[in-house]
Amino acid sequence: MAKIVIIGASTGGLPAAYEIKALVGAAHVVTVISNTETFHFVPSNPWVGVGWRTKKDISFPLKPYLEKKGIRFIAEAA
Repeated sequence: MAKIVIIGASTGGLPAAYEIKALVGAAHVVTVISNTETFHFVPSNPWVGVGWRTKKDISFPLKPYLEKKGIRFIAEAA
């Protein structure tokens, strides 16, 4: 059994975790470590700044989505 750790859960780490878990399957453990519990889609920040979106529109809690895919999640700085 391999233990794979991905540090960071933004626009690089989150898709990497999903793809790696799909490749290695249930026999291996994939863990994501992030210094925040929430994914925030940074490219949409200008929309928030001009009032076209709210922070809630461009953010979501990471844990439920990662766990749904069988990926462990640790919300602490690495």
